[in-house]
Amino acid sequence: MECNLTSSHKHLLLHVWCGLLTVAMLVMAALLISIKSKSTEVSQFNAITATLKSTGSSLSYIQLTKSPDNRSWQEFHSGGSCSFVHHEGSIHCRKNSLYFLYAQVAFTKHASQTRSKSVILVRNPADDKSLRKLAEGTFPPTTEGSVWVANVVRLKEDDTISINITGEVLSDITLWGAFELQSC
Repeated sequence: MECNLTSSHKHLLLHVWCGLLTVAMLVMAALLISIKSKSTEVSQFNAITATLKSTGSSLSYIQLTKSPDNRSWQEFHSGGSCSFVHHEGSIHCRKNSLYFLYAQVAFTKHASQTRSKSVILVRNPADDKSLRKLAEGTFPPTTEGSVWVANVVRLKEDDTISINITGEVLSDITLWGAFELQSC
């Protein structure tokens, strides 16, 4: 009987030890994710664009980054067959196609704000078209961190896309853009 009791204690101790190791692994993974380098996010985009270039893709892409003074957008990358034009903070589409639109916005934390922080990608109104939300993300007013939004949409020639941001952002990791997925 004593042997079975010792064996069950060892078995219980083994279960506890495995549980502690599992929790430790989860904590380490969460820590690694939370301290992820800002440059990694930009390098992921660079890897995608390098792949497009190396395969000889004629599909277009554009990326805009917040200027250091946080007042305007700067064209960071563009390539392909120039389906896009950056003009006054908007992306103008020059041909009918299927596009992947994305935005990453890093918000600062300000407890005094009462409005929630938001990121909205929109197709601007023109001629017979009304304003259309293409992607949207929101954050509570006291939260600090990044919002990532994306959507696949069909755009027509002369459509323009804009981003509307409510809240203060960190310019060095706030970006948005578009990839042409399929030429029509």
